[in-house]
Amino acid sequence: MTPEPADDLADDFRADAASVIAGARALARGELTQPSEAALVVIRREVGRLASVEPRVLGQALDALLVAPEAVAALRLLEAWGVVRALLPEVQAMVRLHADADHKDLWAHTLQVVARAAPDPDLRWIALCHDVGKPATRATDEGGRVTFLRHEALGARLVRGIGARLELPARRIERIAFVVEHHARTNQFDPEWTDRALRRLVRDAGPYLRDMLAFSAVDWTSKRPGEAARIRKNLALIESRLASLTADHLKWSPPTGLGAALADALERLPGPWLGELMRALAAAVDDGRLEPDATLAELIAFAAQVPAQNV
Repeated sequence: MTPEPADDLADDFRADAASVIAGARALARGELTQPSEAALVVIRREVGRLASVEPRVLGQALDALLVAPEAVAALRLLEAWGVVRALLPEVQAMVRLHADADHKDLWAHTLQVVARAAPDPDLRWIALCHDVGKPATRATDEGGRVTFLRHEALGARLVRGIGARLELPARRIERIAFVVEHHARTNQFDPEWTDRALRRLVRDAGPYLRDMLAFSAVDWTSKRPGEAARIRKNLALIESRLASLTADHLKWSPPTGLGAALADALERLPGPWLGELMRALAAAVDDGRLEPDATLAELIAFAAQVPAQNV
């Protein structure tokens, strides 16, 4: 198929500023020829027209771009045209951040992670924004090492701003921001982690555990085969161990006679408090403070430390 001329891209932009996103996608797919420099001058000069577009329209257009096969090529075009700077200044700040430093190219890394992520709009937003906190937190320590302390927490704050600006649904904003803030947890997994540490991860991640693991699987750009193999091996191991822990937890049930033993040990008559205490014990098993195979004596000792007002 012969590409259509893109000379009218500037006119389309004047009539409907959001069309520039679709135009970048069409150009990335090879459906348009390269626009003339005159057309690009118009877009760069009048990029402020994007301020007149309904936020939800922009959000929907960016969602569609991020899950498309041509996402990375289209993002490069939009960055070159000034559209990323106008719509996502937090993302633009990553471009050429390390151009003169002995550190990986943050923008190139981000685009590679976007390409690897599953074509789910939220996962692609996570990939695009997971390092947006790095530009502001970049520092050099006494040894000359570049650091980005607490960039994850700052990144989550910035992501919430992006989501609000584009009027994304609150549940989506929270999903994206949570993984951005906590993505290092699963990235830092070590085979030496205890079951208790893994249970704590399950507790803290809540409904976003699968998203965190899915992101960890794509958040690497090492060219060293050994490093890539190590990451894949660790991810397979954490998946296996989490599956085992989940099965252990689902099989957990109070030992026979625990209720009567608790009432006797705590010198209280059976009542609603006992059910609350049982739930507290189950939560303790869930978050790793108690092992699933804890003995009756260990359960009673733990229960004795639960504040009375909680049960």
